[in-house]
Amino acid sequence: MTIHVEKSNPGTSSRCLIWLVIFGLICFQTTSLVWANTPTPNDEDGKSENSQQLNAPPLQPDELHYGPFRNRVNGDEFYVYIPLLFSQLEEISPFLDLWSRETVDGFFTENYLNAPMPAIGWNGNLMDCIAGTLTAEYQAAVLQRINFYRRMAGVPDQIIFNTSYNEKAQAAALIMARNNKLTHYPPDTWLCYSVLGYSGASSSNLALGVYGWSAINLYIKDPGGNNGAVGHRRWVLYPQTQQMGLGDIPPASGYSPANSLVVFDDHMWDARPETRDNFVAWPPSGYVPYQIVFPRWSFSYPGASFSSASVTMTINENSVPLVTESITNGYGENTLVWLPYGLNSWDVWIKPSKDMRYTISVLNVYIQGEWRNFSYDVIVFDPTT
Repeated sequence: MTIHVEKSNPGTSSRCLIWLVIFGLICFQTTSLVWANTPTPNDEDGKSENSQQLNAPPLQPDELHYGPFRNRVNGDEFYVYIPLLFSQLEEISPFLDLWSRETVDGFFTENYLNAPMPAIGWNGNLMDCIAGTLTAEYQAAVLQRINFYRRMAGVPDQIIFNTSYNEKAQAAALIMARNNKLTHYPPDTWLCYSVLGYSGASSSNLALGVYGWSAINLYIKDPGGNNGAVGHRRWVLYPQTQQMGLGDIPPASGYSPANSLVVFDDHMWDARPETRDNFVAWPPSGYVPYQIVFPRWSFSYPGASFSSASVTMTINENSVPLVTESITNGYGENTLVWLPYGLNSWDVWIKPSKDMRYTISVLNVYIQGEWRNFSYDVIVFDPTT
């Protein structure tokens, strides 16, 4: 195993992680991101920067003012569970072994490259403001993509779709598609506005110009000048999350497709579950197919202060030039983000001619009164070789 964690200050370690709860109302940014009109490289789905939009991700709400999202009728709760079959379920460990190239190759090929995408089966109507529903098979395919990324990241990967979350996510996606805009707080003057849609928008990742698992890919990539904190990625990979909700509107004449993914659930303030590496990094430590390596690299640790931290990348003992993003807390776990090689956040990682092993060192991270250093390796590879 090539993951190393050390303390740069000797001292007694805390026996439990202290969770900091931010009290008071948090001001949400409601302004949609407007893309520049300069040409940029296409992403992995063949969409250009100008055709896909992400606004700022939803900030974590105050626990004291947070209302549960469960759907209750006569005291009952209703959820939908769509089982997923992964080829690695026979493993004793709950986590995928990213240090087996063969295991990662097979998992990626089965659950990403060759995963089937059923028809969306949307039965709504934009002009009549009917949000409609999606087929269970389509939902299962999108859910598989979410759990694929979580399993690769080493966090619990048994996310389920909650029926009530799906309903408000669908209503939110309808609002975004009908108005061709994104905001977490749509005004009641917008076309197809509904209280349900407002609730969905305020608790969701939102995307315009993309839907289905392509939207999930975009959330993990998290491109654009307004997303240096990779907040969408952080919510998709947040360890405590157990339930999400999906809303999708396919493209229509004169209207862009839209996606809403509810990422706030009742488990937001639960104790942090076990994760494979203690930290959550993207790309994660181990073998990673180049198709899911994106320009923005990130390292997350709960409650960590990265204000004095630094990060280095090396390959074959040669330094990789990089630029760190501004640190922004409030999106899941505290995170340090950087872009290597002078890449633009919309760029595509180049297919390597051979396995490329990067060593990442994150230094001077302040956690529970101690300064800590972390070091781990990422091997970017081409599954076809």
